[in-house]
Amino acid sequence: MEGQIGTFYPRRLQGDYGMFSYDAKNERIYANMFMNREGRHWQQVDLLLFQKEVLFQFFPGNGTCVKFPLHTPFPSPLLPKNATFAGKVELGTTSIPHAALQINCWVAAQEGASYTVMTSTDRGCLPQWWATYDSEGWFSKSFFNITLGIIDPSVFTPPPQCLELL
Repeated sequence: MEGQIGTFYPRRLQGDYGMFSYDAKNERIYANMFMNREGRHWQQVDLLLFQKEVLFQFFPGNGTCVKFPLHTPFPSPLLPKNATFAGKVELGTTSIPHAALQINCWVAAQEGASYTVMTSTDRGCLPQWWATYDSEGWFSKSFFNITLGIIDPSVFTPPPQCLELL
C-alpha cells in the first residue's frame, strides 16, 4: 500500500507531510517526510526494515544517514484487537449520488497512549484518520491518495550513504 500522509501536533502547532509505502509481505515501511519542528524545516526519509531489525534515517539536505536498531514488532494495518466499533459516518454528502464516502469509526486503548480514535473506509478498511491522546497531548495522522500494491519497490533500498553503515 502506498499513499500520502500528514501528521499534525495541535499542542505544538507543528505538522509534517509526505509519502509512504507499506510492504506487509516483506515487513518494510518507507516514509519520505517534510518535517516542521519549532520553525525548522527539513526532509527526512525513514526506512524501517523490520526483518533486518534496522531503521535508517536519511537526510537528503546534507546527505547524511543514521542507523538505529529496530526491535519493535511490525505494525499491522489492521485495527487493534481491542478496538471498539463506534459507528459509521458519511464523509461528504449523500444529497448527491456518489459524493460521500462511508467511514467506520473506532476507539481503542493503546499501550503507552491513553486513547486512540481511528477511522477507516467502509469498503476495504483502508486507514483514513488516526488520533492519539497521550502525555504529550493529541496528535493525528491523515492518510490519503492510497493505492494498493507497491509501485516502486526501489524505495526500500537504502541510499548509498546508509549502505556504508551496514
